[in-house]
Amino acid sequence: MIRNDKPRQLIVEGQDDLFAVVHLMQAHCQWPREKELAPVLVVPAGGVEAILEPGYLSAFIKMREIRSLGVVLDADQHSLARYESLRHQCSPFFPCMPEALPRDGLIVSGEDGKRFGVWIMPDNVSPGTLEVFLKFLVPDESKALWEHAEASVVEARKHGATFKDSDLPKAQMHTLLAWQDEPGQHFGVAISRSVLDPKSAHAEPFVTWFKELYGL
Repeated sequence: MIRNDKPRQLIVEGQDDLFAVVHLMQAHCQWPREKELAPVLVVPAGGVEAILEPGYLSAFIKMREIRSLGVVLDADQHSLARYESLRHQCSPFFPCMPEALPRDGLIVSGEDGKRFGVWIMPDNVSPGTLEVFLKFLVPDESKALWEHAEASVVEARKHGATFKDSDLPKAQMHTLLAWQDEPGQHFGVAISRSVLDPKSAHAEPFVTWFKELYGL
C-alpha cells in the first residue's frame, strides 16, 4: 500500500487525479519529469472508498519518514460527510483539526511537527469533482467550444445517453477533450498542452494550498 519513504506525500483517488495534480504543479514550481526526483510522491489510492477505509490514512500518518501528508478527494454530493470521516480518522493525530473544512483548504501540524492537509474538490465548499475544478481552467479562447460541449452533452440525453446526473461534469469535460487535436487526452496532457490553463486564476487557491503544505 505505502510505496516508499518520501517525506512529502499526497494521496489522491486515482490516476486521473495524479496526473492532473502533477501537471498542474509542474507549471508552478520546480518539478522534474523524472518520477524519482519529484518533490512530492503522489499516491493513487484506488478510489475514495479506499481513502476513507478505517486504518488507511493512519498507516501513512504513522510512518516516521513522512513529514507532510496531503489528501485530495472529490466532494461528489457528500463534502461535509467526507470531511467528517477524515476528521474522525485523523484528529487523534492532529487534535487541532477544525470541525469545518476551511474554504482555502486544511493545513494542520501535530505535536511532532508533522503536517497534514486536506483539499476536497472542487473548492472545499461546493459539491462536485475534479472535473468541476478543471472546467474553470478552460481558457477564454475555448469558452465557446466549452459551452458547445455542455449543450451537446445535455442534448445527448434526448438521444439515449445514459450517464448519471452526478456524472454530467465528467461527460462534459471528456466531450471537450474528445474534440482536441489528439482526441481523448488525459487530464494531465490537456493541462501540459494548455488545453486547460494551469495558470488560470481559478487554480490559484489549490496551488497556494499545495505549495504551503509542502513548503514549495
